Amino acid sequence: MKVNRCLKQLFFGFNMLLGIAGCVLLVLGMIAAPHNTEHDQGESIGLTWIISTAVVSVLLSLLGAYGAYQENIVILRLFLGIIGFGSILFLILGFKVARSMPEAMQVIQENLPAITSEMMADAEQRQTIMALQVQGKCCGIMSYRDWDSNIPETCQCSSFKSDPSQCMEVQMTKDGGNWGRSDKSEMMWIYREPCGPLILDNFDSAFKTVLGFFLGFGLYACIGQVLSGVMIRQVKKVQSTDVPETIDDGYRFTPQFQAIRHAEGVEPTTFYP
Repeated sequence: MKVNRCLKQLFFGFNMLLGIAGCVLLVLGMIAAPHNTEHDQGESIGLTWIISTAVVSVLLSLLGAYGAYQENIVILRLFLGIIGFGSILFLILGFKVARSMPEAMQVIQENLPAITSEMMADAEQRQTIMALQVQGKCCGIMSYRDWDSNIPETCQCSSFKSDPSQCMEVQMTKDGGNWGRSDKSEMMWIYREPCGPLILDNFDSAFKTVLGFFLGFGLYACIGQVLSGVMIRQVKKVQSTDVPETIDDGYRFTPQFQAIRHAEGVEPTTFYP
């Protein structure tokens, strides 16, 4: 009796997909690593999670494939234990992210004005905002007044002729003075919408990506638990069918077996170790 071929191929396919996913994550992590030197601690932790998950996924896929190929119960049980622990861990983290998402988004929204002031005070952060304005066709974070009277060119509405609804006309002063009409003031067409909603949408997308990452790997690991459990059962069943032959071979050298054979008129069998 042999292990079901379809089950074995399905288990190999599972491990192959797990290994491919791990390799993709590892490549993405290695690409992002050089750009993470000046990022905050939260992004560094996220990158560490990605690389660690990638390495474990690749090694685990190799372990599972080898255990299935050798039909080794010990290796398969080790695979089952590791992937079972991983599924529980990822599902718990996923549920925690899902539960904390609304509260986290509310905190970010409430602190956005304070964050805006800090970002506007930093030259590098202002460059980041200007790049965001080009991408999102917006101006400022809370409003265009975040720039005081020094509105950058990235706020200028380039789609005025094609879509005037995206634009609004504001007054600014060339000498950097306060808002209001003066001899040195001029009018400027800028994007109507601020970038704050876009930033909040980016945070929301990031939270959903993390949630999908944890729940996706957790559910996939649950599938691996089921497959490895069935594989172990199949291997044990196959091995149990081979045991009686071994027992017969050993049993024929016992005194009980020899007595039965002697009663049948057969010469005793001598065992040479």
